[in-house]
Amino acid sequence: MLFEILMYALHLFISIIFFILIPLPVIIHVTVTEGSERIHLILKVYKKIIMIAHGALIVMFVTGVLIRFDLSLWTIIVVIVWVIMGAYLGLTAKFVRESLEAADNKKLFEESVNKVKMFSTLLMLAIIAMFIIKFTDFL
Repeated sequence: MLFEILMYALHLFISIIFFILIPLPVIIHVTVTEGSERIHLILKVYKKIIMIAHGALIVMFVTGVLIRFDLSLWTIIVVIVWVIMGAYLGLTAKFVRESLEAADNKKLFEESVNKVKMFSTLLMLAIIAMFIIKFTDFL
């Protein structure tokens, strides 16, 4: 019983990292729209957060399996959304890295920043979908 409580607490604590990723597309959109030069700093900070989120994705999967593992429709949907989150997290990380490399080399990086914005928006939607699925028991 104590083990399950600890796993659930760890699962919820790690989910905070994904809450930090939710505002990324909005921050990028505002920064790009204003024409601010802070985009480089924002991408550097979020690059580290995204690296941590990759580890958190694994921890959340393991703790989720330890908390509840059955072959219900709910579990299948959670795993599908988890895979989608992982894919968009990886694509966001790729384009953040490319944007930072282009900025460091004094090349145009607007296209890769737009891809960061697009994939981080899709990641944001997947994260919100995961929280809705997890905290509403409609299945």
